[in-house]
Amino acid sequence: MQPELHGLDAAADVPVRDVTRAPARHLAAAVASGEVSAEEVAVAHLRRIAELEPELHALVGVDGERAIDQARAVDERRRRGEPLGALAGVPFVVKDNIDVSGQTTACGSRAHDGVLALRDAPVVARLFAADAVLLGRANMDELAMGASTQTSAFGATRNPWDSRRSPGGSSGGSAAAVAAGLAAVSVGTDTGGSIREPASQCGVVGMAPSPGLVPVDGVVPFAPDLDRAGPLARTVADVELLLDVLTAAGPRRGGAAPPVPRRVGLIEQFAGARNASGVLVRLDAARACLESAGVEVVTVSVADAPAALTAYMQITSAACVPLMEPYVRTGQAGHEVVRRWTLGRQLLGPDAHLLAGARAVAARLTGQCRAALATCDVLLAPTMPTTAPLLTARTADADDMSLSEMADPLVAPYTDCWTVLANLAGLPAVSVPFGTSNDDGMPVGMMLSGAAGSDRLLLALAAQLESAAE
Repeated sequence: MQPELHGLDAAADVPVRDVTRAPARHLAAAVASGEVSAEEVAVAHLRRIAELEPELHALVGVDGERAIDQARAVDERRRRGEPLGALAGVPFVVKDNIDVSGQTTACGSRAHDGVLALRDAPVVARLFAADAVLLGRANMDELAMGASTQTSAFGATRNPWDSRRSPGGSSGGSAAAVAAGLAAVSVGTDTGGSIREPASQCGVVGMAPSPGLVPVDGVVPFAPDLDRAGPLARTVADVELLLDVLTAAGPRRGGAAPPVPRRVGLIEQFAGARNASGVLVRLDAARACLESAGVEVVTVSVADAPAALTAYMQITSAACVPLMEPYVRTGQAGHEVVRRWTLGRQLLGPDAHLLAGARAVAARLTGQCRAALATCDVLLAPTMPTTAPLLTARTADADDMSLSEMADPLVAPYTDCWTVLANLAGLPAVSVPFGTSNDDGMPVGMMLSGAAGSDRLLLALAAQLESAAE
């Protein structure tokens, strides 16, 4: 299924500049100053979508007519001398599990009722209030169950770096759209790594904010205690700007520079031979970069980290049972949704002892992360143990894939085996691109996590890594 494109012809005569690679903050400043119109920016992105979408398939719906109307309204307000928002004219897309008034929230599934959303999710309303321009809806793993976007009922998204490879998931369409210049920023969701893992695979910045910092109302839930909504962009500064909007904090002007951590803890269990060699090379480079900047890097232990993915799969499978019931009952839900729902019912019934064990693991992980963060400011690890796997790799459709196999960091698509720790332990975390693997030339991300509320601290260190990687 290719996304429908509406409204491009209506503005075909508008002059277009090459703005599809510009940072969001630069676009907003240029629109506010009149250097470029919001309409020009929108049309440029719509044309790029028309050019790349047939192969990329990052989006499942595009409403160009609405986007151009929004852009023209921004331009008219500028002409009248009215103040514009922090994201004036900046094009964005939202993951297909986020409500936009008048659109169907399909969640990458055919098992929805087709009802149109009656109101915008708060994250969307805040973007509109900041004068951002919505282009469309991003593809995703069905009901956020997957790490490759291959479980989408509307077909797989492809990685902009290499169309043979996965963009990650479940926010794979969101990350691919930003990486390919289809949109300047996007909003995804992250229950176990679904923002950070695709950000790593597509070479962009993605953040799972502190629990509760960004509202998840109007987002179709998966495991409510772990679900988060958060930003994806091509630069750390743009993620910070988008986070300001999503939290309704307003842009920070002047004042003291954000702090930079002085002591970073490298998670021992995520730093060894379970990573691909090309990832380890980049991890060593990141460590050297921090040390050369005067940051002390120490090794910390999170002893139960190897058990995190299995615990995550069990906890989320149980949590999703009542939420997925209506979808499964339609008979239209995909294989992975039905598999996870079935597993969850087992865990809530005869296998309740396994669920209790998983919750005990999560509790221990929380304590272990707290202890590690008592000795350092921030935790460091690769975002993923591998780069983006080939789309032809084994997928979650394999009926015989066991929980032990899911915990194997080299079995695709379970490339989120490092990222689930932050969700289970309640930590904010950000993935920042740090070069490419010498194995395959694909992007490698570094993951920074910290205590709840340390989001700005993480972004300050992410900016330092970003600068060193350029």
